[in-house]
Amino acid sequence: MEAGIPTKKVQSRAKAWKDPSSTTFDTLLQLDIEDLVKNAGGAVTDGLVSNDDDGKATVMWYSIMRGALQDVLVDNLPSSCINKVQFDKKLQDIIIPSSSQDDDDEKKETGGVMCKFSDGTTSGPFDLIIGCDGIKSSVKDYIETGKVQNGDSGIYSGIRIKFAVEDDGGDDATSADLTQYFGDGGYGLSSVYGNGKNKKSSKCAFLISLDDNYIGPFKKKEKNVESADENIAWTQDVRKELEEGKTDMLNQVRSCDLPDFDLGPTITNASRFFELGVYFHNPFTLKGWSKKLSDDGTWAVLAGDAAHAMPPFLGQGANQALQDAYVLASKICENNDIAQGRWSPPPPPASSAVVSGSVENDDEKVEQQPKSLKVLLKEYENRRWFPTASITVKSALIGYLETGGVNGFYSKFRDVFFRTLGFIGVAQRVLLDAAAPKL
Repeated sequence: MEAGIPTKKVQSRAKAWKDPSSTTFDTLLQLDIEDLVKNAGGAVTDGLVSNDDDGKATVMWYSIMRGALQDVLVDNLPSSCINKVQFDKKLQDIIIPSSSQDDDDEKKETGGVMCKFSDGTTSGPFDLIIGCDGIKSSVKDYIETGKVQNGDSGIYSGIRIKFAVEDDGGDDATSADLTQYFGDGGYGLSSVYGNGKNKKSSKCAFLISLDDNYIGPFKKKEKNVESADENIAWTQDVRKELEEGKTDMLNQVRSCDLPDFDLGPTITNASRFFELGVYFHNPFTLKGWSKKLSDDGTWAVLAGDAAHAMPPFLGQGANQALQDAYVLASKICENNDIAQGRWSPPPPPASSAVVSGSVENDDEKVEQQPKSLKVLLKEYENRRWFPTASITVKSALIGYLETGGVNGFYSKFRDVFFRTLGFIGVAQRVLLDAAAPKL
């Protein structure tokens, strides 16, 4: 909360149809976040509102730069963990030892599995490998095929995003208004984002458009091209490419009839520029999110983008990863309590009939037994699969709709559609449903 800044408003705007030469934009949809959340009630209010000791309600809806969020997470790790954080490590293989021989040729079980990395190092043994390694997940490869491959399980959407970041461009902004601008064949996005505690916020401009070589996720037959790079490392371009990228982005903003009076200054003053293709995972895989690796009870499990990479058009990628971490951590703690003898069966409900010291209901009998790690990991997946699958599908549909089609084919339909969604309250419900924590 201290590293970010509160988001106050989300609005969608489009150029007035009656006067194509006009520089004014009609407001199709405008949402006041605080009013929206406070009036929602139920689980939404419980998950997104914090009440202090004086009863004052604070809506917990913030904008924050990805790097600032990562800094907060790393800085709050226990001191015993921080020294073990290593970067530039790419998983090359998961080694499952069966047995080894000591100097006396006496066999002994090694237990756990080892991780081998592309730099030649190995680490382990581990009882549980958690694959949080993003869209091109090596751990997902292993769960689905039994070996580490090329991390090509992501589906290219045929949508591209250009990011222009003006560091410190938000000056001393204390809140953020997120504004979409719908154009022909693309749309723009402008907002400020928190950049860390006591730091100036960053201003960002985004341009989302369709890849000319693709129709949705399908490559045009007459085009022999590769899908766009996902730019998984968010690497910084060299200065020359930065300037070329900014110029190209400005030209495309104007060609899509988007407002360079808002997006233009941010693009021109940008200190960082990125371009990437939008990838997502098929949420309906039959392989699941976990896999038993060895007979001694070693498992691998997925979290975040490795489990459910989704288009970014509901702004939920990082949020869902954090919720995965919370739910998975609770299941690991429950497993540790069982393994270390701290687990005790929950008391039966007062209304249950007890016969010979056991609960009569079969489902309640099961609850009297400690759960295996397999069951706990499946409970984690079951809790998190539906909300992430739902957001993935909705985000993909919204992304294709907001771009306005090829050459603005259905731009006017899109504008009417979004105005109608706001009027009847559907847009509000979709946004709130995605944002409310599902823990």
